[in-house]
Amino acid sequence: MSRSVSDSNAPKSYTGTWIATLLLIVAFVAGLMVFPPLFEKPTEEASSMVLFVGRFHPILLHLPVGALIVLCAMELGCLTRSGEEKLGPAALLTLWVGAAGAVVAVLAGIMLSREGGYEGGNFTLHQMLALVGTAGVLLALVVRIIGMGQGSFELLYAYRAIFFLSFGVMGLGAHFGGNMSHGNKFLTEHAPEPIKSQMTSMEKWMLSFVEKPKVTPPAIVQDSASPEPVTNAPQTPTVLPTGSPSAPLGGLTTSGEKLVFQNIILPILEAKCNKCHNEEKSKGDLRMDTYELAIQGGESGINFVAGKPAESLSIQRIELPIDDDEHMPPDGKDQLTTEEAALIRWWVQSGASNTQKVAEAQFPSETQATVAALLKGQP
Repeated sequence: MSRSVSDSNAPKSYTGTWIATLLLIVAFVAGLMVFPPLFEKPTEEASSMVLFVGRFHPILLHLPVGALIVLCAMELGCLTRSGEEKLGPAALLTLWVGAAGAVVAVLAGIMLSREGGYEGGNFTLHQMLALVGTAGVLLALVVRIIGMGQGSFELLYAYRAIFFLSFGVMGLGAHFGGNMSHGNKFLTEHAPEPIKSQMTSMEKWMLSFVEKPKVTPPAIVQDSASPEPVTNAPQTPTVLPTGSPSAPLGGLTTSGEKLVFQNIILPILEAKCNKCHNEEKSKGDLRMDTYELAIQGGESGINFVAGKPAESLSIQRIELPIDDDEHMPPDGKDQLTTEEAALIRWWVQSGASNTQKVAEAQFPSETQATVAALLKGQP
């Protein structure tokens, strides 16, 4: 004789729940048909309303996460028959809320991707795992309703297996979303070494299935002509001694082989710009994680014009007032210091070279402490 969830073996009616669930599934499928997931750069510009709704994605995703975390705790209490009788209806409601939140968050995320600038392995995995996880939670919802309706404790075990697996997939997808926003080292940077190495290996293994071979951009041929003279207020350069392979800079010994862009400018860009302009997330079709791409610029124009900081888009936006909508980095993000901004302007004014050595550079005097700090600890 089949065991039941409650003392009564009589089937229970969940007509209202079924209607709400079927409407939710239809909304999910219809949403994916109207806004199919993108794995490439958008081919056409989305409407303002689509982008407006899409930008709620970072807010909306917290609803399903919170609801499903609460549900995990509730399901532990539902493992016994008495617990299921007490908490089952509340667990069903929480599951429906979490599933509905996941559907809305996923569709908003797909709308957000219409903005462009989202590509690469982390984005692909974030989107795929979110879709699979949401579909799994919807399936779990259906199985729970059937199990509760039939009074089948066995079906509820199957439901929990589906739910916990789907929630794990969603959590993994959220991790790759975090990588997009904060960089690949965000979660693992401070992890204990054994955990860090395992997580890093797992990430690389998963990314290997979806990442495309990297294409090396064409080299930028620099103009050999001398850069235009500085038209702003004159700066007093400090010439680094070059009489030996290592030249002192503010009390710090630096290798004469270090390059200005690689060892000074790029670390500034990585810290202040690359969270939004990298291989995984290239806002405005702009990447600044390599020399060639940083020079090349994005959809708004040429990023750095050698010898012409006034014509360099990034310089223009860095020097705008922080409350200006075009100021970069945006208000609320980690801002460039005055010295870092001065170093980038000086580098562009000096020709935006990729081969200039630190030992040969004439840095503005007010930036020496920043240069020394950037070089400190580098091999």
